[in-house]
Amino acid sequence: MDKRILKNKSSTKSLIEIIRAIIKNPEDYSNDEILIDAIKSQSGIAKLQYRVAIRGREFHKNSMSLNTLKRYADQFLDEGFVALDKLRLEANQALVRYNSKPQKSHYQSKASLKFKIEELEKELDKHRSINFILLQAVNSSINSINSILAAPNDSVRGKRGKDGIERLRAILSLNPRPFDSNPQSIVNIEDYKNGL
Repeated sequence: MDKRILKNKSSTKSLIEIIRAIIKNPEDYSNDEILIDAIKSQSGIAKLQYRVAIRGREFHKNSMSLNTLKRYADQFLDEGFVALDKLRLEANQALVRYNSKPQKSHYQSKASLKFKIEELEKELDKHRSINFILLQAVNSSINSINSILAAPNDSVRGKRGKDGIERLRAILSLNPRPFDSNPQSIVNIEDYKNGL
């Protein structure tokens, strides 16, 4: 395989891992001006030249054109560059949110407690929304299974099965990361060991 193709594939995989690491642990990247600046735009992540160790593994992202990044993102994510851009936006929000938090002090001020309550209420609302979506997915699954059981032949069962799966994926994709539907093409066993 062409070295350039291998380099672009490796860079795209590395970028996905770097963005996921930012989402998971924004505090680790909150002072990295190069990364903070790059994550603000699509062209920024494409042009990013960056090397980092994440969970003991080395990742290296080389600079590339935006069109090249779009082409390779399609190989590694179910929704291609659309999914990568969603991850980028989420990583940017995680950094902005982390960097805008009031600095912790040794005592709990009224303002910091109020901020903590607001954060917890937002988190609770998010989980309520996720639970509602998951309940709809379960209900849709039950309806799909009943429909498949009632199908008169194998071809109808197959079609109803595929339709049911697509409907489930559509419902689950409404969830925010990391609770969204489609398992990504890149699987990292460390994520499961660490309880992601």
